[in-house]
Amino acid sequence: MAAYTLLQLVEVLLMSGVVMFGVLSHSSTLTVLGGGFLLGKAILNILAPEGGSVYRRSVIGYAVGAVFVLIGIVAIHFMP
Repeated sequence: MAAYTLLQLVEVLLMSGVVMFGVLSHSSTLTVLGGGFLLGKAILNILAPEGGSVYRRSVIGYAVGAVFVLIGIVAIHFMP
């Protein structure tokens, strides 16, 4: 197994743990944060066939994940 693949698996397990902890502790913010990281990782991998550097794909993926987190936190703030 390549080191990069192992790193991705560890990242996914770690962020899945954040989502699980957020759900079990009833913390919407932690759940949204973990989901944003997983979304970023998914987009990074979805863009792989398009080519480009890992850095470029990471910036795009995690930027979309950050927007997701920001929108989620704003939505949580305004929920009754």
